[in-house]
Amino acid sequence: MMYDKIPVILLWTVFVFHSTEAQCIAQGNEQKYLSLLDPIVGQKFEVTDAPKNFSYSIGICTPVENTQDYGVIQTDLKSDDHTKKNVGRITQTHIQRGTDWLLLTYAEGEKYGHHCNGEARKAVIMIVCDPSNLVGSKRIIIESSDKNDQCYYLFEFGSSVSCSNASTGLSVGSIICIIFFVVVLLYLLVGILYQRCVAGAKGMEQIPNIAFWRELGNLIADGTDFVFRSTPRGQPKTYKGIGDDQLAMDDDDDRDDHLLPM
Repeated sequence: MMYDKIPVILLWTVFVFHSTEAQCIAQGNEQKYLSLLDPIVGQKFEVTDAPKNFSYSIGICTPVENTQDYGVIQTDLKSDDHTKKNVGRITQTHIQRGTDWLLLTYAEGEKYGHHCNGEARKAVIMIVCDPSNLVGSKRIIIESSDKNDQCYYLFEFGSSVSCSNASTGLSVGSIICIIFFVVVLLYLLVGILYQRCVAGAKGMEQIPNIAFWRELGNLIADGTDFVFRSTPRGQPKTYKGIGDDQLAMDDDDDRDDHLLPM
């Protein structure tokens, strides 16, 4: 009877371990951004810093190397025993969102020994937009530990989860424009086929509703002329009379005065 219960106990142990596995815990308003990481939660990957001979195990909201809550572990490849150090905990997560990027920070790692004022290590993972890959390229950018405080390890990780809606699809305006031009194209195509094959129209008369479009063009032209005319429209012309100096009268006209009846 005792042996029959062993599989059940093992299954229960696995279930409890899985259900209590640490996850990212953020504070305040940052908690709402964690849902953006759902498609890549549980991803683990390795990054190597060849010049300094270190490797890093990184987990996205999941512990690495069978630890309780270590999100990033540094391994010293130069040492014989490959010394490991905790760089940040997923239970001490901060997350920020920008345009096409997410900044995931694991704080409260193992404390520095002789520099950075002995503060706790911190891993900063910059998740940049990679529209074509859910899990893209990974690399370490810098280990900033040559100052008195605010030291950190900066990693870059490409993923589509950080892409904004504008960069992952067409905008509403683009969709409306596409629909408009498709409707216009269909209107012209079907209209021309009807006018040519059914109505027997030729030349410009094949354009559907040609009379309407001509009238519309005339109205647009009149409206443009009315709005942009540089001189007042319909200004009445003034009449100028003819002066005596323009009649060219001379003394010869007085010679006919005797012909007039007295």
